[in-house]
Amino acid sequence: MKKIGLSLMMILTCMMAFAQEEVVDYLNVGKTLKFQGKKFELKWCQHQNEAVYLQEWLPEGETFDNYGQMLTVTLFFSEAGTVQYVENMAQILEKRKKTDCAYYYVHEKDGEYVIDFLVLDSAGGKVNFAEVGINHCKPVIVNGKKAVQINLYTRRAYGDDINPFLESLDDKTDDWINELTQMNIICKMK
Repeated sequence: MKKIGLSLMMILTCMMAFAQEEVVDYLNVGKTLKFQGKKFELKWCQHQNEAVYLQEWLPEGETFDNYGQMLTVTLFFSEAGTVQYVENMAQILEKRKKTDCAYYYVHEKDGEYVIDFLVLDSAGGKVNFAEVGINHCKPVIVNGKKAVQINLYTRRAYGDDINPFLESLDDKTDDWINELTQMNIICKMK
């Protein structure tokens, strides 16, 4: 009887250890989002302190291990504003240029910024993936507090898909920027 109880306790402990934590929609923007005609599902969230909230959505069937597309919404409660975020992001991408092929452009309109970037991850001496990211950064007021909201669309290609992906970017990047900047994502805190 002790062996059965001990075995059951071990199984439950393992199940609890490997159970996925509940993904919470802290920002109240929805468990699903639609982009480029695809449905994205909320798969991950982080809220380490009262100043930063981060949520990520993937298309059905995709995982973080090898995703092709991802939507991210980040909310920073800060007096610093969008300019500081844009400067920090530019510094990160400048550092990335030291190890990988990286390009980025910053566009500003009416106090909102778009940072679009391309990175070729070349860890280990070969190109592992190509990634395009579109960051839409805007100042917002949430519950009477100043914040910066960053809506990010990331698209990746791996292996033999990298060259066709890179060749198609001229036709797609403007559409991604337009759709992302027109998405009506409004963060609300409970």
